[in-house]
Amino acid sequence: MKKTILVVDDVKLNLVAARDVLQDTYELYEAISAEEGFKILDEHIPDLILLDIYMPEMDGYEMLEKLKASNRLKKIPVIILTADTQSASEIKGFQLGAVDFITKPFIAPVMKQRIRTQLELASYQHSLEAEVERKVMENEKLQDMLSRGFAELVESRDGITGGHVKNTFVYYKAFVEVLKDLPKYRDEVTDDFIKCTERSAPLHDIGKIGIDDVVLRKNGSLEHVEMDYMKRHAELGGLTFHKIRKIFPENEFLKIAEEMALFHHERWDGKGYPCGLKGEEIPLCARIMSLVDVYDALTSKRPYKEPYSHEKAMGIIVEGRGTQFDPDLVDEFVKQSELIKECLNAKYELTKFMHEGTEEFYEMYNLPNTPIEQEE
Repeated sequence: MKKTILVVDDVKLNLVAARDVLQDTYELYEAISAEEGFKILDEHIPDLILLDIYMPEMDGYEMLEKLKASNRLKKIPVIILTADTQSASEIKGFQLGAVDFITKPFIAPVMKQRIRTQLELASYQHSLEAEVERKVMENEKLQDMLSRGFAELVESRDGITGGHVKNTFVYYKAFVEVLKDLPKYRDEVTDDFIKCTERSAPLHDIGKIGIDDVVLRKNGSLEHVEMDYMKRHAELGGLTFHKIRKIFPENEFLKIAEEMALFHHERWDGKGYPCGLKGEEIPLCARIMSLVDVYDALTSKRPYKEPYSHEKAMGIIVEGRGTQFDPDLVDEFVKQSELIKECLNAKYELTKFMHEGTEEFYEMYNLPNTPIEQEE
């Protein structure tokens, strides 16, 4: 298939000259102005653009700047067409993102070779980007699997609050997807933020692995001393990720995982644990987790209580507005009451995934299939 080239030049003789040189090798689109060029770009993405500098209304420099500002068009290589041989013009063009210059009048073999070189470089760059993207996707999939695997490990130890990790993930995912479209959170709740926090959410209680079974699996209310000991799970979880971050200090996933594990029991009024942070000192990811964490605890069965209804749980959360919870988040959580209620009704949706492969595992290694029973 022929490569496509858009030629933008306000002098029709130049378009004819370019056509005579290139039409046998490439499929050409022609525009006599930047405006006409952008109309063509609305319908077609060429493999390369040949762009004249001096044009009325919008010159080549301005068009080049707009091309590079567009996420859709910025990767198209642009070669400047010019009769201006001054170095200042070339410097400006390269600074704006041009890949090469072709001097008018065109010398056919030179023109063809410069275009061929840039198309080959662009093709090579695209293949590298595709390979990098594939590796990134593989790495992210591995992180997802490890995250959920460790989350399942936490639940296998905690026989009292089984399903909590899966439940909070469902609520967190539903709620954060709503927040990304709200003006107050749009700058912070980006796609990267969502990706990292959703991956971190199942790990918020990973510190419970370090809590003794006598307390962790106690079938009843905890004594005061036991509760103080249980609270250490936030500190232990944060410390776990902090140690890993010392090796990978720039990893955003690890940073958020540490914040979520360490701070999800902090309170808006500063009376939480383990650090006593208050207000917006508490990272947003932890403030969100605090809400969904409590909602799940309220709507789940525990040795000391039956599950509360959605309405009663929402009422208790509203009572904690401005004291336990971020008031703005509570207001939005209440607005999304029906969505959260739907999640409550389908909160075990991830159970299939979390246990996927269980039968195969026990059969493969000839083990008795007696996994730890959890309350669902």
